[in-house]
Amino acid sequence: MNILVLGAAGKTGRQVVARALAAGQTVTAFVRDPEKLERADALVAVGDARSVDDLRNALRGQDGVISTLGSMNAGQKLIERSTEALLEAMAGAGVKRVVMLSSFAASPTYRARGVMKLAAVAMKGAVADKTAGEALLRRSAADWTIVYATRLNDGPRTGGYRTVEGALTDVGTISRADLADALLSTLADPTSVRQSRVLTST
Repeated sequence: MNILVLGAAGKTGRQVVARALAAGQTVTAFVRDPEKLERADALVAVGDARSVDDLRNALRGQDGVISTLGSMNAGQKLIERSTEALLEAMAGAGVKRVVMLSSFAASPTYRARGVMKLAAVAMKGAVADKTAGEALLRRSAADWTIVYATRLNDGPRTGGYRTVEGALTDVGTISRADLADALLSTLADPTSVRQSRVLTST
């Protein structure tokens, strides 16, 4: 499978690139600064994730997209603007499949409790940006899946992640390595199309 990874230079994006390459996939890493990717065995597309033209060029020949983009600077509206650009670029390039990584805090099933209510206030702007981008995705004709991850850590790959059923009240953790596996599995899973899921390891 030919996979375009957005946010490939970030902590989670680098894990996705590594796991996809290890599985024998052809990976194009979409980055603003190629020096931050720190590997030479992936194809590289340099561009701005808010640019339709940059994305369209990177999407040529791709079978699917995994977006690990994230920003705590809500004023940039990165997720909303990049999702809008991505959907237009995908339509132009004839690519249908996309898996978007999001935060548990943006999940419709999340119910904040205790100190997490304070965290929810602090994350309000970032969550609003993610929600706006996800709304565009849900209304689109793309074959999308949204993956809401619980708190991320840099632990090892365990294969022990699971989908949270029902309301999310106790926020666990998941390693970026496990999350990368989950994102790749989701991309290849036709039953996940036009679905969202919350993933955790603990």
